[in-house]
Amino acid sequence: MMLNKSIMEKFFLKRRMIPVENWQVAFLVIVVALSFIGFGALVEHAATDRDRASGVSKFALEIARIPATGRRMAKNILTEHNPTLAHEQRFAGASGFERFRAGDDAALLLARYDGDISRSVVEVVELDAGTVLHRYTPDINEFIDRAVTKSMSDELKRDRHPKRFMISHPDIDESGNLVFHGMYTPLAKIDVCSRIVWTVDGRFHHSIEQDNEGNYWTIAGLDPQLEHLTADGADDALVQVSPDGEILFEKRVGELLIENELSYLVYDGQYPDDPIHLNDIQPALSDSPHWKRSDLFLSLRHPDAIVQYRPSTNEVIWSRQGPWMMQHDVDIVSDHEIAIFNNNTAKLDAGEYVVGTNDTIIYDFESDQTYAPYSSGYKINEIRTATEGRSEVLPDGELFVEEQNHGRLLKMNAAGDITWQYINRATDGRVYLVRWSRYMDKILAHHTVETAAEKCGDDI
Repeated sequence: MMLNKSIMEKFFLKRRMIPVENWQVAFLVIVVALSFIGFGALVEHAATDRDRASGVSKFALEIARIPATGRRMAKNILTEHNPTLAHEQRFAGASGFERFRAGDDAALLLARYDGDISRSVVEVVELDAGTVLHRYTPDINEFIDRAVTKSMSDELKRDRHPKRFMISHPDIDESGNLVFHGMYTPLAKIDVCSRIVWTVDGRFHHSIEQDNEGNYWTIAGLDPQLEHLTADGADDALVQVSPDGEILFEKRVGELLIENELSYLVYDGQYPDDPIHLNDIQPALSDSPHWKRSDLFLSLRHPDAIVQYRPSTNEVIWSRQGPWMMQHDVDIVSDHEIAIFNNNTAKLDAGEYVVGTNDTIIYDFESDQTYAPYSSGYKINEIRTATEGRSEVLPDGELFVEEQNHGRLLKMNAAGDITWQYINRATDGRVYLVRWSRYMDKILAHHTVETAAEKCGDDI
């Protein structure tokens, strides 16, 4: 044993005495540096042009994403994350529709996740009785199969399969057809029987609104072109789509802001990877002293800005930052006023938080003043969705609010008295998300039911 030990000691001593030349160290450093550069090039290629990237590039991108994926998986496991559940379980067991005061001769196009059947649905609801008149349940697998690019198809199968897909901000026409997306998915149109009519490939998200010609204005995330934006950054565009699914107009928001000398709204530095975050487009349907028909009001969440844009001349007519914070849903309420759903969300080191409650702020173009007539109602009812959410000032002066993060919709007056409330609670006792519902005319609601009975038969 002593002999063997002596031989081993001599072997390792001899190895340690082998000199390492400077050129060897330099060569090793160069090889490592070139390897990093090559790996980075592969990752960038896959991140910016995934459909044409090689298998090696895609593999490199997945390797680069391991730390972020690991953190996300760990967080989801620790918090039992379910993307279809309300962010908090609130409202002390209240469930479904509750009516507190008489009167509401209208209907609701309710977009929600149905926890009882584990899928997203859209329902036409008569509000005076809370009765479901018609339900849309499109085939999400067919929706996914229609994706043009393999990368989009793979992404949808992974992240937006039928049990995770959330139909978002559906818009209904006079024939009962719906146009919708699933947040960063293709855009789709279905008929009154839930059959898919067309899809448009892309990453459409947030609002969908019809203009005075029946075309749809929505938002698409495009491959980043903004200077200084990272390869994974968000570069939003406003898109006009015809009733037949043809793209009629497309304009990047960052580009139009820079062209109108508003680059400070793009490069404020608060969200370097998502500097603008366009979340609503509201077309003007008629002329007024302060806008023209077909002007667009844009809600830019991250710079806390509302912008009036005229596509016909590529002009920003008016813009304002605040007093709203990370707002959603700008609406035209009169010929001189707009209403903004103020999330009142602040970005802090620990994350995004609602400062108190949400609110709806009215801006008056004639006086250049803002006022908030529903503040008391928001506080009394503790309405506080940090993201998303929407409101609508109704003809009777009351306010419709969707508290998206918490699965609640309600109608209230300025004092906070609730006319009706809906909590999207399933029979398992948990509250699930709602996704950008909207008021609709009661006559259109009943016409939709009649059309469905005529065209769908047993497919309803």
